[in-house]
Amino acid sequence: MTRLRMLLAALLPLVLALLALPAAWPAAAADNLIVGAIYVGSVNDYGYNRSMHDGLMAMKAAIPGVTVLEAENVPESAEAERVMEGMIQQGAKLIFATSFGHQQFAFNLAQKHPDVDFEHAGGWMQAANFGNFFGATQAAWYPMGVAAGKMTKTNTLGFVAGVPIGYVIGNINAFALGARSVNPKVEVRVVATGSWSDKAKEAAATGALIDQGADVIAMHVDSPATVIQVAESRGVYSIGFQSIEARALAPKGWITGLGFTWGPFMTATAKSVIDGAFKPAMVREGLGEGMIAIAPFGPAVPEETQALVTAAADKVGKGFNPFTGPITDNTGVVRIKDGEAWGGDKMGNFDWYVEGVIGKAK
Repeated sequence: MTRLRMLLAALLPLVLALLALPAAWPAAAADNLIVGAIYVGSVNDYGYNRSMHDGLMAMKAAIPGVTVLEAENVPESAEAERVMEGMIQQGAKLIFATSFGHQQFAFNLAQKHPDVDFEHAGGWMQAANFGNFFGATQAAWYPMGVAAGKMTKTNTLGFVAGVPIGYVIGNINAFALGARSVNPKVEVRVVATGSWSDKAKEAAATGALIDQGADVIAMHVDSPATVIQVAESRGVYSIGFQSIEARALAPKGWITGLGFTWGPFMTATAKSVIDGAFKPAMVREGLGEGMIAIAPFGPAVPEETQALVTAAADKVGKGFNPFTGPITDNTGVVRIKDGEAWGGDKMGNFDWYVEGVIGKAK
């Protein structure tokens, strides 16, 4: 009997420890998930980095207990790899590398840490633990053009472009096609700054376009803040990009804008990591899939124009492709033949502007 009592006494701590274990292991895993994210700029930029931060905050709200580690102003250099490695050492099992130039450094770490999953924004690399994603922006710019074409009084629109790569040129082309669908007299003037983030050049470009008669300004740079603020100060309209929160910068001149809505994708990705079911893919989603949203309209936009823009966005969301031929470039050459359509990978192939855009693309 004494030996039995001694055995029971020895087993009691083990029994109590087992009883204290979580009833559902998946819930414990969710509580312990640490997600890292690096940004090339500030999350207070009202633009690209803000949209990424907002997406992660939506993910965090949707999955209670998830921890998010963030690092701002991370250059597209080996420093990015060092910062992400630090997050992994803190327990991160999912990393979002949000700038194009972060891709190789994130991929290096994916090979080094096969137990950590990675999502990169805008790239092409893939591995068992490495996927990439981005918004399908080109067609989404068509309804923005509709808005600009209806709001302009001078029939001159301005577009401040960062780096004029094919995807940016595609955005401009869709914008022009949308504008001219409701106002054939419209022309679009483009100034490229050569940088994704150069406030001085963006301010100068915006001012130059306004001096040329543009009374609606759009842009594709990391942060729309400078462009919108200059437009507002000069009394002209603006159309935002990257984050719908940019509307706060133009209480009078805001028309509408495009904003990335990364939250659902980031939430689904985090849940797949928690469930041990992460599958890498090249995800490109637009208005129809909910990765891009139309921003609220400004107070100056008539209801009739709002209805036209909403209808155009709905049309695009249901599959309308503005790049369906025949489409002529601004030199009179037919670039997309009748019966032909550009989409998918071809969106990066634009090196020409459509009819109505002033200037050379390259």
